[in-house]
Amino acid sequence: MPPSMQTPLSAEAVEEAFYDAMRRGDLTAMMALWADDEEVICAHPNGPRHVGLEAVRASWESILSGGGVDVAIRAVRGHAGAVLAVHSVIETITVHGQRATEAVECVATNVFVKGPSGWKILIHHASQSGEGEPAATAPQGAVLH
Repeated sequence: MPPSMQTPLSAEAVEEAFYDAMRRGDLTAMMALWADDEEVICAHPNGPRHVGLEAVRASWESILSGGGVDVAIRAVRGHAGAVLAVHSVIETITVHGQRATEAVECVATNVFVKGPSGWKILIHHASQSGEGEPAATAPQGAVLH
């Protein structure tokens, strides 16, 4: 198995690999990080909730069809137990528009579950920052992730 496809040993490593795959636009690497569970959930900023592996894959395939997402995370807050970890992060997504480049901030919650194959993503939910979080607004029609 190539190093990029090995099972990460911690929820933090899964999160790092998730954002790395997003930046590189690598759908195969990203989907290898998701739990093999039809109840996985992904919600992108200003989008619907996608439930199940096929729906999650289709949503990321659409987003990554134009290449990787210029994303950085900060302000990671988390809680971890023996088999479940929950992280709240601030994502800064750089959107390159026709007229300008803008940074958009989103708040994301990543939920990880530990099973026989190690830590995997169960839920990723991101929304554009609201009141109390400094954020730029997304350009009209921009796909954040």
